[in-house]
Amino acid sequence: MPEIESPATGPLTWTAIPQPHEVELRHGSWAPTTVSVIASDARLRRERERFDDELRAYGAVTRPEPAAADDECSRVELRLDHCSGFGPEGYAIEVGHDVVVRAQTPCGVFRATRQLMHNLRAHGRVPAASVRAEPAVAERGLHIDAARKFYPARWLEQLIVNAADIGLTTLQWHFSENEGVRLESISHPAIVSPEYITRAEATHLIRVANDHHIEIVPSLDMPGHLKHALGRHPEFCLPGVDGALDITNDAAVAFARELVDDYVQLFDESRVWNLGGDEFVDFDHMHDYPVLDDAAKKRFGATGTGFDLLTAFVNTIAAYLTDRDVIPRVWNDGMLRSRNVVLDERVQFAWWTNWSASMRPVQEAFDGGYDVVNVNDAMFYYVLGENAGYRYPTSKRLWEAEWHPGVFPMLHPSLTDRAQIVTQPYPEQLVGASFAIWSDRPEAQTCDEVALGIRSPLRAFAERSWNAGSALTHSEFTAVDEGLPPVSYARD
Repeated sequence: MPEIESPATGPLTWTAIPQPHEVELRHGSWAPTTVSVIASDARLRRERERFDDELRAYGAVTRPEPAAADDECSRVELRLDHCSGFGPEGYAIEVGHDVVVRAQTPCGVFRATRQLMHNLRAHGRVPAASVRAEPAVAERGLHIDAARKFYPARWLEQLIVNAADIGLTTLQWHFSENEGVRLESISHPAIVSPEYITRAEATHLIRVANDHHIEIVPSLDMPGHLKHALGRHPEFCLPGVDGALDITNDAAVAFARELVDDYVQLFDESRVWNLGGDEFVDFDHMHDYPVLDDAAKKRFGATGTGFDLLTAFVNTIAAYLTDRDVIPRVWNDGMLRSRNVVLDERVQFAWWTNWSASMRPVQEAFDGGYDVVNVNDAMFYYVLGENAGYRYPTSKRLWEAEWHPGVFPMLHPSLTDRAQIVTQPYPEQLVGASFAIWSDRPEAQTCDEVALGIRSPLRAFAERSWNAGSALTHSEFTAVDEGLPPVSYARD
């Protein structure tokens, strides 16, 4: 980990998460006292205002652009430059008496100013340095199961800010589950749990997310995981399967579309929508559901199975979403297993598991041309109460596994080649990776305990997903993690 000597306080490191891939340290450091933050482009107005406010909160005196002879006032110049090799989030920073930040987009500038604020929070100053960084994958996400457990809007707001602070790009908001629906419904208010997020609160959360360059990915799981919603509409439930939508019933499918219509209005700026498709029934015993088996054979002939019906349902909802300019996403466990129906090529995968030998390997998704997000459950499932045999993730396990965005869940032990690793350079279809909070046993931890529990492993995920691994040893990462205080955020 790069460090320089400072006569006053000893070694000074570039203390930020995620680490830039290029850091050239020089003698000295920048400690803002009197500062002028200048933006070269009107599109950077918000980033200039944000950083100016942060420096003032830190204790610096900020003021308009100084006179040329004013040596006491340092300049922070935020520039939009079309620099060679920069993508939407790439940036370069030059730190001396003055600071220059260059990026192609406001988001890139935001990523760079987080680096500066991390060093200020850790050291009270920023090492003099030349810094460059570019993420290995475009999406670095956090999934929150806010359906089984109620998380107040203020807590979710802080979660968004913390995610943005370490360079994450998406928050997948799972607001409906068997145990509850926690987001106000306009079209079907009776399905909503007693504790829920109002539309006004949700609108504010979306605004905060957009302001912090976080995209909200709505997660409305179907046709499984609908027990709470179907409790008010048992006529739409698959016979003999609690919590599953009867996908053989046109009225039930229409009900599913009504739910999408209701919430898609709220998330009108979201580009991606997770519609579920997972754990609908026991996939290893699909023929044990005569309603599905009979309907599949009637529709697709003697080779028809419930997987054909499931894939057809997913295609129906996917088309409904794409007609509204939204990219559909599904969990992988029940997909690519149909005989007569091909999954819509516009569907993305959230690839979380291969615990069953009958689940398809991730290479089939890449071969089929599908985009994939790696949500490796063995690495990144923070399951409250460590339900279903899961253990809380740790940064140490990530380093021991040498995890990077191309390391997917292991195949079932019965299969010869158990590893599922995509090597660099990653294909464009590898969209990114995600950490996931699942609230299986909601009483196991308070909201504050969840926030504390995810802090270190989520930062480790941010480091290794941005950099396709890490140049840091685990002890070096731990030193950065422990030396970096959490971000403070005051609601507007």
